[in-house]
Amino acid sequence: MSFSPLVAMKSKMGEFESLHHLGDHGDSTPRVIIELLDSVQPEGRGLLMPALVEAAVRMAERGRPVWIDPHLLSPAAALARDPGGALEHLDNRIENALADNLGLLAPDVPALVPVIPVSATDDQLRTVALLQEHRPREIAVRFRDLRGAAGQLGDRLRHIARVARLDDNAMHAVIDLGHVEIVHPHQVGLALSLARTLTEHLGPASTTLLAGSAPAARHGFATAVRDRPEVRIWREVADGVSGAQINYGDYGVAHPHPPAASTPGPRTINPYLFYTVPNCVITMRRPLVRESGKVAPGAAAEAFTDLADELVARPEFAGSGYSWGDRELAGCRRGGGQTASGVSRWIAMAMSHHLEHLTRRAPSEL
Repeated sequence: MSFSPLVAMKSKMGEFESLHHLGDHGDSTPRVIIELLDSVQPEGRGLLMPALVEAAVRMAERGRPVWIDPHLLSPAAALARDPGGALEHLDNRIENALADNLGLLAPDVPALVPVIPVSATDDQLRTVALLQEHRPREIAVRFRDLRGAAGQLGDRLRHIARVARLDDNAMHAVIDLGHVEIVHPHQVGLALSLARTLTEHLGPASTTLLAGSAPAARHGFATAVRDRPEVRIWREVADGVSGAQINYGDYGVAHPHPPAASTPGPRTINPYLFYTVPNCVITMRRPLVRESGKVAPGAAAEAFTDLADELVARPEFAGSGYSWGDRELAGCRRGGGQTASGVSRWIAMAMSHHLEHLTRRAPSEL
């Protein structure tokens, strides 16, 4: 069974840019969940939708259609109010873009894989059934509350498959632990129990354990190397399920939960970077230079240049040829000819490196 990592990311420009620059290493393309946010507007209302469609097209071209999860959309979101719903709208947009780009050479894959909660209503399941009528596809079922999740699970999965008209297509399961700070034995035990039950019902290679440890807020400016508990938890669960492969999943370089709505207008954020290395992450941050209480012109770019200087000089730096993000980071060091002054740019570079890390490292070196 091949190792198949999964990365969950929010529908933001930095994340999409990282997908636009995936490396070309045969079948090593990761699986990707895109969690839709209200900021993704239908055509003519911003840049996020075109960037999402382009990222989805690139993934489909690689035979890895994106997994789309709409659970974060509010009822007032434009996509949620679309007559066909968010999934149908995106399925049409991505499929049309594939046809426009590749014509008869378009890959024989669906435009997207729907992600639904295990508690999905029959109305939600019927929406998935309509996608199946248009083009058969796999689906993913996401478990966020592990308490009692294994009880009557077989009946629930059979109901989902029947109402969603899954037929012979695969059903994947994602055990989502959300944000983790430590390896908690009780949480590991719940995840292990559910993973064993899912393996019995769905097969040996259809279950992924998803978790992330990136903090919601950043404090201090000292560079640090810290553990990634999501890797240790995954290893404990994977080792506890005999005869089956539990796939690894994480939230990349971002916190699992979207930030609360902030006050409109530009925000001042100190440049930062989360750089993934085997079993750990290097956390870096720089203060912005201020003049008379205000951020000095060009301060963000200058601070990130200083950060890039330190990273590229570290022995853990993978090298400018490792990924698009690493090449950009090397270019941002002093004299490299590039600058980066915005959060989406920092995220794009760090996520690009992270995606390459997951696809090029052996499971023992995650």
